[in-house]
Amino acid sequence: MDVWRADRWLPRGVDWHQLPTNSSDLIYPLYFAVPLVAFRIFFESFVGVPLGFALGYYGNVSLLSAIFDHLFGGFARQTRVKRILECFWRFSYYTFAFLYGCVVLWNKPWLWDVKQCWIGYPFHQVDDSVWWYYMIETSFYYSLLIASFFDVKRSDFWQLIIHHLVTIGLLSSSFTINFVRVGTLVLISHDVADILLEFGKLTRYDRNLKAVTNVCFVVFLTGWIVTRLGYYPLVLVRSALFDAAGLIQPDYNLLDFTQVPYAPRVIIAMLFILLLLHIFWTVIIMKIVVKTVTEGEAGDLRSDSELSGDEAKTKLVKQNGKKVLVKRRSSAKSSKCDESDSDAEPVQNGVKHRRPRRE
Repeated sequence: MDVWRADRWLPRGVDWHQLPTNSSDLIYPLYFAVPLVAFRIFFESFVGVPLGFALGYYGNVSLLSAIFDHLFGGFARQTRVKRILECFWRFSYYTFAFLYGCVVLWNKPWLWDVKQCWIGYPFHQVDDSVWWYYMIETSFYYSLLIASFFDVKRSDFWQLIIHHLVTIGLLSSSFTINFVRVGTLVLISHDVADILLEFGKLTRYDRNLKAVTNVCFVVFLTGWIVTRLGYYPLVLVRSALFDAAGLIQPDYNLLDFTQVPYAPRVIIAMLFILLLLHIFWTVIIMKIVVKTVTEGEAGDLRSDSELSGDEAKTKLVKQNGKKVLVKRRSSAKSSKCDESDSDAEPVQNGVKHRRPRRE
């Protein structure tokens, strides 16, 4: 059985050598991923840390100490400042990716008419700017997989891993069969909501910006609904289901699973997996909407696993088999956000108990 036989992947009568894209180029994102992780650590250390220092997130620690601490191990710690730096990196990347995508796609016909993704397929030329857009974005999702081993764990950890794997699979398979045009639309539409998500989380980490956080949440929710539940399923997925076959190979039936090529069904399946993840995260977001309406403060955007500000001042922990209240120390010289959960003492019946030394 020849898995890579052209008729299993491409429209009738088309062979691999006729495609403008070369699947061997997909090795480049693997080469770029590790350097991108290294660049991220340097970016967080030499851009993110100084900004956090200027905003008072490091208390009495010197700037040089904070930079070198993050550079040589701090990037792998499960601390509050680390979470802020993660958000700052993702916000910066998504902003860059979205702006670059706008520059690349602004004069492309398929940005304004999604049917242009299918008309003339599979002979669409891929210019250098689009090629780099695809390679950079694919590299980024590989880097997220690598960074998942040292990033702060969230309640939706496995959903994010699935999202990254599906996105990499979607980008790689779409590049292989030159479905690049629709792939670029998926990318740019997703980056919009991610910018708003990360910016909203950044404001939430500053307890003095509650009003700004609530405004950001409303903007994020609007952007999420418009792009993830509007444009993505109703324009992109719908066009892939109902327009693509008629414009590429009129006798092609998606529901006839014995008919070749099989590749369009695989790509559409991955598009639906992404849609299911969007729905999953939308449920979480709507829970936050209810919390915001009832309590007047937006919770953690999309992932509700992280404590913040006032929420982290007290919590229940188990000590000697019993639940006791942990109260954070407060100091006039403390930083604007607590760096970790380690600076805490349990309080039981009004008496403080020192935490046992960790072995």
